[in-house]
Amino acid sequence: MKFIVCKCAFLFLMNLLALSVFAQQSTPKKSIITLKNGTEIQGQLVSEFDLEDYTVIEFISESGDKSIFKPEDISSFKLANGREFRSESIPGLENQVFVQVLVSGSLELLKWERNYFVNRGDEMRELKVISTTKEVEGKTMTGSSNQYIGILKIAMNDECGAGLAKKIESTKLTDSSLIDLFDTYYDCSGKQYQINVSQVPFSKLSWRVQGGVGFLSIPEYQTNKDVNYALDKTIVPYFELGVRLREFRTAPRLQVDLGVGYMQESNTIHLDSELISFDLTGSQEYNSYSILVPLQVSYVLFKKDKNEIYAGTGLTFWFTNFERGYGELLVDNGEQNNSLERSDFVDRKEKGISPNLKIGYRKKVSAKTSLFMEVKGDYLIKNMFFYPLTYQAIHNYATGSLTVGLEF
Repeated sequence: MKFIVCKCAFLFLMNLLALSVFAQQSTPKKSIITLKNGTEIQGQLVSEFDLEDYTVIEFISESGDKSIFKPEDISSFKLANGREFRSESIPGLENQVFVQVLVSGSLELLKWERNYFVNRGDEMRELKVISTTKEVEGKTMTGSSNQYIGILKIAMNDECGAGLAKKIESTKLTDSSLIDLFDTYYDCSGKQYQINVSQVPFSKLSWRVQGGVGFLSIPEYQTNKDVNYALDKTIVPYFELGVRLREFRTAPRLQVDLGVGYMQESNTIHLDSELISFDLTGSQEYNSYSILVPLQVSYVLFKKDKNEIYAGTGLTFWFTNFERGYGELLVDNGEQNNSLERSDFVDRKEKGISPNLKIGYRKKVSAKTSLFMEVKGDYLIKNMFFYPLTYQAIHNYATGSLTVGLEF
């Protein structure tokens, strides 16, 4: 079973690598701003993230001049990855804002602060859901009305739009659903149009390999006697291979990590206890081999130039092969003939799921390569079991890891 899980995880990572090659195709490096008089200036937009909304932009021209532009200063700007923004006055606002042009053509699809608009050139209408309330038998009932469906039908009021009535009614207020509708509409009408986010990948994918050390502890969960248990070794090696999805199109600070890790532990459990009629000591050698599959969602807290700090949480799936070695117990009742006997008294769960937390630092060293360092903690509940003589105890299994890695 463990072999099948590891094989499936490995094949999944290989498929993601193939996707990452496609997702990270090179795109034009220059951005373009268009002034109010129609003059175009090429250069580079200064931004730590690929955003969907901008209130102002900082732009460095090819000549090295740095400028700050507001919506009232320029007509539009287009990023190197294909995103296009235009200065527009939208319904309900006095001042112009930078709206993202998702689809350009005779009928445009615009987006601003997660709100969508259609623009026919002479009129802009917001696509929205209207909340409704009504009284039914003395009770106030709340509901919603998909007003945007009617607006889309009016905007596409021609032969092609009539044929797309069912598709319009099933369209959701999401980038992908609306763009798919506009794409189908324009294919039918034969009119020229441009999807301006086609070059923007859903997310960027990269490989990551990391290694370091894990720090172990076994906090007590439940016991029926005051017996102390301690690990002989609390530091073990840890390695992990995985993929990272980051810079999502609609959430640039978000990143998702999926990996396969390996932890080997050759250790000894020591016990001691002062009971009423005798003292009990003992030890149990064991070998533990664990395959870990961590899944984590992180958020970039800080990013400046080539440095970033992120933190996240998730779950780790554990698959453990536990092998007991030599074990013994010594019963000291204060007499000369103490009782020493061969005894196994340790066991561990083969499978488990632990919540995890991590914080990391990442530094970009080239266009496609970064170095990173992470501190991560996992906590397996009720994972180890001890049963010397007639005494029983259940302990948790806590790990903290410090790793360094390469992302490429």
